[in-house]
Amino acid sequence: MQHRDNAKEDIAPIEPAEFTFGGEEAHSPKATNNRTNKPKKEKSYGPIIIGTVMLSGLVGVFWGLPQMVEKPQIRSVHTDPIAATGIHPPPVQASPYTDAEIMQQRRDVQKILQDILALKEELKERQVELWAFEDFYTAEDLALEADGLYRKRQFMPALEKYRESLQALETLRDSIPERIEIHLAEGTRALDKGERDSAEAAFKLALIISENHPRGLKGLERTDSLPVAWWKFTLGKNAYLNADLDLAKKSLKKSLSIDAQTSLAQELMAKVELEIIERDYQNAMSAGYASIADKSFEAAKKYFNQARKLKPKAKAPGIGLKQAQNGAEQAKIDELLSQARDQEQKEDWHKALRSYTTLVKKDASLVAAVTGKARATARAQLDDQIQDLLKDPLTLGDGKRNHFARKILIDARKLNTQTPRLTQQIEDLENALTQALIPLPVRFKSDRSTSVTIYHVGRLGNFDQREIALKPGRYTAVGTRDGYRDVRREFIVKPGKPVTEVVIQCAEKINGANNS
Repeated sequence: MQHRDNAKEDIAPIEPAEFTFGGEEAHSPKATNNRTNKPKKEKSYGPIIIGTVMLSGLVGVFWGLPQMVEKPQIRSVHTDPIAATGIHPPPVQASPYTDAEIMQQRRDVQKILQDILALKEELKERQVELWAFEDFYTAEDLALEADGLYRKRQFMPALEKYRESLQALETLRDSIPERIEIHLAEGTRALDKGERDSAEAAFKLALIISENHPRGLKGLERTDSLPVAWWKFTLGKNAYLNADLDLAKKSLKKSLSIDAQTSLAQELMAKVELEIIERDYQNAMSAGYASIADKSFEAAKKYFNQARKLKPKAKAPGIGLKQAQNGAEQAKIDELLSQARDQEQKEDWHKALRSYTTLVKKDASLVAAVTGKARATARAQLDDQIQDLLKDPLTLGDGKRNHFARKILIDARKLNTQTPRLTQQIEDLENALTQALIPLPVRFKSDRSTSVTIYHVGRLGNFDQREIALKPGRYTAVGTRDGYRDVRREFIVKPGKPVTEVVIQCAEKINGANNS
């Protein structure tokens, strides 16, 4: 504790701080004048005053000092002598401890006042009166109340009130980000309702609190384009209500191109696009099944693929595609089967065989294809055999060949069909077999000197001219003569031709024979 001199300047009461919040005067001049006039009466009553002061000092030490420690207010003690005599005693001298405590409280007040004034200036720069009028002046009222307590020398209560004022201002300052967000949200809600004036006011208020706030500037900019964007949104909304999804999408797209952040337009656009997808999906599925019914399987595949692109996770397009593929395969089978049967009707057995073979490869369980292939195979083979025999009927005169041909003819007759080609083949083969066994006249001419022999027939000998009967076929005649080169003549005996003439003579002499 620091000791102080009892100088006259220390005896004077402590005045309130020279800081005011509400603009009032810190203290009254009248109070000062009263205090300066009191010492003139003290000279006539010196002994009494000295006794009174001493008594007051004792009372102050044992009773007044504890009260001052608990409360910052200095209490004066009035004694009966003052009331009896009407003499005003000099101010009671405070103890050094009390003075130190009061000085500390005053310093605390000064520091808080500096913080209050700095914070008040900061808030006023942000034009706090426009966005937090009541909260700001509530804090100021607390400071004014603290000023009153300070002037009454109630330093501790004053200090608490100043702290409350500072806390209120700090709370107000700390609420700035939240207040900005509130105004930005209000502006956005107004934009979403098409309320341009309300949106503009909210964003301007946010910019008053925080100048050049990016979202505030963006929001204020959006208010300029709101009328046209909202008009387009309204057109899109009305079109949607009238089930004109394409017009709704077009209008909403235009609205979002003007202001992409319009939430109602975004939400409605998402809804419209989903409904368009659903509409197009259903249309594609319906068109796909209609195409299946029309047996337009390729068109059906196209529609089901469109539906799959619209809804990749949907199972129905895959089912439709499977049906279209099965339908296309069945149509191909039906087409091949019809083609094979038509080829059978035309007795084009090799083509029919190829068609049935393709069918069996596609579906080995298809009975019509399996039996058709077996039938076509047998008929194609029979057709080849008959055609081969008819291609060279001259060979039918040979015993083995003739026997084989007759077996084929029996097989053909067993089919018991009246198809034109087979009927003609049977007839042709019968005629060929009949003619192959009927001998035809063949006339040979020679020179009597040449001996003539026919392979597989016999020796004719020497003659000028001779005629014999031979069955149709290919023959070889050989002429021999001593001293002459042998000659060979191949000839064919064909049914329906005039008498065949064969001239065979050995006319070329051999050199060795001439020398002899």
